[in-house]
Amino acid sequence: MKIAPNDLYQKLEFDKILELLKTFCLGEAGKASFQQPTIHTDAHRIERSLQETADFVKTYAHSHNFPIAAYFTVDEELRMLRIEGYVLSVEGFKNIARLLQMMQRIFSFFNRKDTKELYPSLHHIIRHVDFDRELLQEINRVVDPEGNIRPDASPALLKIARKQNSKRQELDKTFRQLIVTYQSQGKLTDNIESFRNGRRVLAVPIEFKRQIRGIIHDESASGKTVYIEPEGVIGINNDLFDLEQEYKREIYRILRDLSVLLSPYVPLIEQYQNIIIHYDTIRAKAELATRMKGQKPKLFTRPHFKLTKAYHPLLYLKNSNEGDKTVPFDLEFKHNNRILMLSGPNAGGKSICLKAVGLLQLMVQFGMLLPVEEGSEIGIFRQIFVDIGDQQSLEDELSTYSSRLKNAKWFVEHADKETLVLIDEFGSGTDPKMGGAIAEAILKELNYKSVYGVITTHYSNLKVFAYENKGLVNGSMIFDQETLSPTYEMKVGKPGSSYAFEIAQKSGLPNKIIKYAQQKVGKQVHNFDELLVDLQRERQKAKEAHAALLDQQKKLDHLIKNYEYAQRELEFGRKKLKLQIKEQELVDTRKSHKELQKMMRELREEENKQKAAEKVKALIQETHQERKQLDSKVGQIKEDLYKVYEQKSRKEGKIEEGSHVRLRAGGSTGIVRSIQKKDAIVEVGNLSLQIKLRDLELIPNALEIKKATTVNTERVSRQAHFESKVDIRGMRYEEAMEAIQNFMDEAMMANVPQVRIIHGKGTGILRKAVSKKLREYPNIKETQHPEPHRGGDGVTIIIFE
Repeated sequence: MKIAPNDLYQKLEFDKILELLKTFCLGEAGKASFQQPTIHTDAHRIERSLQETADFVKTYAHSHNFPIAAYFTVDEELRMLRIEGYVLSVEGFKNIARLLQMMQRIFSFFNRKDTKELYPSLHHIIRHVDFDRELLQEINRVVDPEGNIRPDASPALLKIARKQNSKRQELDKTFRQLIVTYQSQGKLTDNIESFRNGRRVLAVPIEFKRQIRGIIHDESASGKTVYIEPEGVIGINNDLFDLEQEYKREIYRILRDLSVLLSPYVPLIEQYQNIIIHYDTIRAKAELATRMKGQKPKLFTRPHFKLTKAYHPLLYLKNSNEGDKTVPFDLEFKHNNRILMLSGPNAGGKSICLKAVGLLQLMVQFGMLLPVEEGSEIGIFRQIFVDIGDQQSLEDELSTYSSRLKNAKWFVEHADKETLVLIDEFGSGTDPKMGGAIAEAILKELNYKSVYGVITTHYSNLKVFAYENKGLVNGSMIFDQETLSPTYEMKVGKPGSSYAFEIAQKSGLPNKIIKYAQQKVGKQVHNFDELLVDLQRERQKAKEAHAALLDQQKKLDHLIKNYEYAQRELEFGRKKLKLQIKEQELVDTRKSHKELQKMMRELREEENKQKAAEKVKALIQETHQERKQLDSKVGQIKEDLYKVYEQKSRKEGKIEEGSHVRLRAGGSTGIVRSIQKKDAIVEVGNLSLQIKLRDLELIPNALEIKKATTVNTERVSRQAHFESKVDIRGMRYEEAMEAIQNFMDEAMMANVPQVRIIHGKGTGILRKAVSKKLREYPNIKETQHPEPHRGGDGVTIIIFE
C-alpha cells in the first residue's frame, strides 16, 4: 500500500495500536513483526488474516486453551547448524527442544476433530506441514528437561559414568582413612579438608607440611595452613581426571552426531519457528480484539464503507478503562457518494471521526477485527493520503499553509479511484475567501478522480459545493443548543454549523463582544447554514420519493409480465381442454369398436346369422371411418397446440441440457439430461423418458408465479406405469389383433415416443397381422426391426410422430 505522508501511522495513531499489540506478544520475534507492519491490498490475504483472528477469539468462547506460551527464537542455533562440522551446545539443543515441544502441543491440539471444524483457518496454517516426532525424541534422548546431558545418552557414556562413581567411592574411602590417621596424630587443622585445583586436599598446619607425603596445591592467606593432596589418593585422582576427560570427549561426540542429525532439518525447524511466530501475532490481535469487542466486517474487494456503530479504537479502550461512555458513529456512502464533507463545532468530534475512519481502514487491511457492530462492511484501498495537524517545517522553510498546499499537490497528482483521502480543517491557514476558493478547486479535482475520503471544514463554500455536486455528501457533528455542548454524534446527510457564537457565549466571553461580532457578520451569513440544511433535507426527500417511484415501477413491470404469462397459459389451457375432449371421444369410439368386434366374433360362430354379421361388419367399417376422422381432428388440434407451444417457447427461451421442463401431456415436470436432434431424455422423478422437444414446455426461472394449471394425474400415472412392449407370441390371429389394438390405444394415451411388439418369426402370420393393424394408425412415423441379437425380424419397433 502507498501512504502519504511518511508519518501517516503516527498521524492516525496506528503506531499506538502496534505498541498495544506488542504488549500481548509472547516472544520477541512476535513483537518484531509489528515493528515494520505490512498493510495488505490482496483481498484473499486480508480475508484469511481476519478469519484467523476471528477463529482465535472463538477459542476463548469455547474455553479451548491454544497451546502457545512464552518462547525464544533459535535463529542463532539454526545459523550454526548450517555450518558444516559445527557442534551445537547443550543449551542450543535445549532451546530447539522447547520449540519442538510447543509445535508438538499445537499439532496435538488439532488432532481433535472438533478443533479442526471450529477453527479451520488456524488449522490451515499447519495443514500442509508434518511434525517429525523423531527430532524431538533424539534431542530428549540426549538432553533432559533441565538442559543437562543424560547419563545414559550413549552406552559408552553410561559406562564411563559408572567408572567415575566407583572411583569416587574409592577416593572417599581412602581419604577418610587418611583423615582418621592424621587427625589422631594432630597433624590437621580444624577445617580438616578442602578442594584445591579440582582435587580433594587436607588442611595441614604449616609446621607439619613436611611430615605428610603428597602434593602441596595451595596455602592460606595467613601462610599458617597448607593444602596437601595425600600421596595415597593421587593415583585415584589421576584416574578420575582421565575419566572426566573421557566423559567430556564422549559428550562432544554425542553432540556432534546430534548436530549432524539435525542439520538437514534446519529448514523444517525454521518453518516450525515461523508458524509459532505467526500464531503469536494472531493471538496478540485476538487479545486486543476481545478488549475492544472487535467484529469481523464483510470485506469488499473495491473501496466501500458501511460502518455501523463504529468506535475510535484507542478512545474506546481509554474510556472503557475509565468507565466512561464512547459515542459510536455510522458511515455509509449511498447514491454513488464517495466523499464526506464533515462540518460542525470545534471540539465536536470531527477530527476523531476522521482519524477513526483512517485507523479502522489500516487495521482491517492489517488483518485486525474492528470495534464495529456485526454486519458492518468495508472495502480495500491501495492508497491512503492524510493531511492532519500542523505541518510547519523550519528545515524546508515551509509555513503551515505552504505544507498543506504541497500535500494537496501530491494528492491531486497521485490519487485515483482506489485512494482514501483524509483532510482535517480543509482550506485553513490563510485568508478564508482565497483559501476556500483554492480548497474548492482542489476538492473538484479530487472528486473528478473518483477518490473516497472524509474532509472536515468550517467553510460554507465547501458545504455548498458538496450539496451541488455528485459524489459528495455533507455530514455534521450534532450540537446540543440547549446545553451548548457537543454530543459527539455524527449525522450524514446535512451540513453542520460551527456554533461559534454559542461556544463563545459558553466560554464566558462578554456579551457586548459577542453582539458586536454578530453585527459584523450579519444576519444573512448567520442564517446561511440553516438554509443549507433545509435545502439538503428537501433534496433528500426528493431522492427518497424518486427511489419509491422506481420501486413502484419495478413492481408494475413485474405484474404486467405475470399478466402476459397468465394470458398465454389461459390460451394454452383452452387448446389443451379441447384436445382432451377430442381424445376422450376417440377413446369412447374405440371402446364401441371393441364391443362391435366382440359381437362379430360371436356372430361368426353362428352359421345362420351371416346376414347380421354383414350388417355388423358394415357398422364396424363405419365406426372405423369415424375414428379416422377423429384422429384427423385430434392431429389438427395438436398442430394448433404445437403452434401455441412454439410461440411460448420463443418467448420463454430455448430448451437446453439442464433446463427444467414440463411435459405438455400430463403436466409432470422434470430435468433435461440430454438432447438428440428433435428428442430429449427427460428425468421425471426416478424415470428417464425419451420425449420429443415439441412435447416439452420450458419452465422459466426468472418468473416467480404460482402456475394455476390443471395436471391430468390419470395421464401422468398412465405414462409412468405404461409397459412399452407387448408379447403376442402363441396367440390366435383374432386374439393378436385385439391385443395389438388395445396396446396401441394405451400407447397413444400415454403419449410415449416408441413401443415394441414381440411377435416372433415362425410362419410370419403374426408379423403380417401387426403390419396390417399398424396401417390403421396415421400418427406412426416409422416401423423398424432391431439388431438380430435383440430379436431381429421377430420384433417390430413403432416410432410415433
